[in-house]
Amino acid sequence: MKRILLLLILSLNSAWCQWQIQTLPGSPTIRALDASGPDHIWLSGSKGSLFISTDRGNTWENRCPEEYKHLDFRGIAVLSDTVIIAMSAGEGEDGKAVVIKSGDKGKTWRKVLQKTEPGTFFDGIKFKSPWTGFILGDPIDAYPYLLKTVDAGETWERVKNLPPIEEGEASFASSNSGIATLGDNIWFHTQNRVFHSNNSGEYWQVHNTLFLKGKSQGIFGLFALDPYTLIAVGGDYLPHKEPVLQYSLSGSSGQAWYTQKEFWKVGLTECISSFGEKKHLISVGTHGTAISQDSGYSWKPLDQASFHVVKCFGNTCLAAGGEGKVGIISL
Repeated sequence: MKRILLLLILSLNSAWCQWQIQTLPGSPTIRALDASGPDHIWLSGSKGSLFISTDRGNTWENRCPEEYKHLDFRGIAVLSDTVIIAMSAGEGEDGKAVVIKSGDKGKTWRKVLQKTEPGTFFDGIKFKSPWTGFILGDPIDAYPYLLKTVDAGETWERVKNLPPIEEGEASFASSNSGIATLGDNIWFHTQNRVFHSNNSGEYWQVHNTLFLKGKSQGIFGLFALDPYTLIAVGGDYLPHKEPVLQYSLSGSSGQAWYTQKEFWKVGLTECISSFGEKKHLISVGTHGTAISQDSGYSWKPLDQASFHVVKCFGNTCLAAGGEGKVGIISL
């Protein structure tokens, strides 16, 4: 009955299931979204954007200090209602590879990490617990650039036991979804490969996917449904007319991948979140919003609204993207 009802809802989406849109001050590009709950939601992005909402996304306040307003915060991690860590994406030699932390809901911030090595560029941040987290960056040598903290972001060390990187391999800093965690499992991706550890980063494997590797195309985000079921999303951020792979699924923690011809489209898919029941998913990207009711094995277009990131609370989803656009939808 629930399956039939959802099908009916999706068929009627144009009539009532629509994004309620608002625009953030300054019209920044929002690349990251995290929350400890619907009353503590954070967005981060360009122009020193560290926006908080304490009323389910209805109003927003930027709590970025003036000294960090020049940074592009493409990653944010909410560890609790009061503790937040924000990651800036930018060249290390320009002083922009920075991580700051707040312990009072963003009222004050302090720098906990800055990397200045040539080539350093942070792509995303993800915590698997309030104490243990990871930062993924562009490679600066023959191995992936992955940092780990076990003290809630106070100190960071590079993960040393990773398989080597391939020539031209890197990650995209588009939606802060390049790292996925579930229990002791950690995954992160490059354009066409997925690295996986099932013991909190002690041992790693790397697997090829069905995505092509390119400077503008490949995987842009990962989403883990369970320790075995993984969904990769991507495409090409440049405006090409040729279809590229948008979705691919793995039922083996990333070892083998499945796709179908319907998953090839023009554009880019950047981020996934689950809503309602676990198997119900929403994806966002440049070509619009889509819904899956079967754990990602099929997708139905919802509308053409373009966003970079999405996160759901029950049946209500919040998404954000370019030009300060924030959308709320009830599914």
